[in-house]
Amino acid sequence: MMNAQQQYDAILVAGESKYSYKVRNQYKALLKIKERYCIQYVLEALQQVPSIDNIYVIGPRKQLDAAFQKAKIDLDQPKRITILEQKSNLLENVWHAFLASLPTNSNDHSADLEAYADKAVLVVPCDSPLITAYEITYFIEQCRLEDYDYILGLTTEEAMEYFYPGKGRPGIKMAYLHMKERNYRINNLHMVRPARVHHRVHINKMYEYRYQKRLINMLLLALYLLRIQPLRNFGLIFGMQFSLISAKLNLPRLTTIFKRWVPRKDLETTISQILKTRFASLEVPYPGAALDIDNDQSYEILKSQFDRWRSYLRNQA
Repeated sequence: MMNAQQQYDAILVAGESKYSYKVRNQYKALLKIKERYCIQYVLEALQQVPSIDNIYVIGPRKQLDAAFQKAKIDLDQPKRITILEQKSNLLENVWHAFLASLPTNSNDHSADLEAYADKAVLVVPCDSPLITAYEITYFIEQCRLEDYDYILGLTTEEAMEYFYPGKGRPGIKMAYLHMKERNYRINNLHMVRPARVHHRVHINKMYEYRYQKRLINMLLLALYLLRIQPLRNFGLIFGMQFSLISAKLNLPRLTTIFKRWVPRKDLETTISQILKTRFASLEVPYPGAALDIDNDQSYEILKSQFDRWRSYLRNQA
C-alpha cells in the first residue's frame, strides 16, 4: 500500500543514557560535521519529506535548546519541531514522544489510547547524518501498514560496499544480520504503532545488546532471547548469533552454514511473538540511514569522506 498521501509525525531519538555510546566523549547528536551538528542533517532530511507532519526531538532538552538556538534552527517551519526532555531509556523516550504527539497531549500512561491505537509514527536516530529525504520517502511509501504495526528498514550488504575501505581511501565496514537470503544492515528507520506493540519492554533489552561488534553482547542477547522464547526457536537464535560471531572471526564457511538457520520470514515471526505485535522488515535500496556513527573511528572516517559519500547518495535519487 502506498502511503504518500498520508501524514506521519516523526520522532527523532536523541536521548543520552548509560546505554548510549558516546563519541569523542561527546553527545552524538551534537557532534560537528562540516561545522554543523549531526542532528541538523537528520532534521533537514525529515523536513524535506512531504508525508512527514510534525517532528518531535527527544533528548537532554537544555543541551538541545542551546544547540538549536546557536544553529538558528527554526522550530516552526518548514515543519513544527518540538523538543522534549528525555526519560530514562529508549522505550520511555519513544512512548513519551508518542503521547506528546496525540491531540490530547496526555503524558499519563493511564490515558485511554484506544482512539489512537492505529496512529503510526516514524522513529529515526540522531546519528545518521547521511540520511536522505528520498530514502525516508521510499520507506514510508512502501510500509504495508494495512498488514503490520511495526516495520523495520533493512539495507543489503551489497548496498553498503561502496563505503568500505579501499583504493587508498578509508571506509567503514558495518556489522550485519546474516540471514538465509542475504546479509542486512539495520538501517535505523522504524515505522511503528506504539500502542499496538504490546510487549514493548523487550525493546529496551535488545537495545542494550544492539552493538553487535562486541562478542559478549551477541551472547547476552542470545541468552536473553532463549529465556523469553520457546525452545522451538533455538535453531533460529543459535544461527543468528553464531553467524555474527563467525563473521566477526572471519570464518566465512561457518557463517554460510549458520545463516541457513535464519530465514528472514522466521525471524520476523519470532520478533512478532516477542513483541506481541505484527512485525515485518522492509528492504530499502538506499544506504544513507544505515551509515550511523558507532564510535570514534567511524566518526573520523565519516567526517573525512562526508562530501564524497553525500554526493554519491544524492546521485542515487
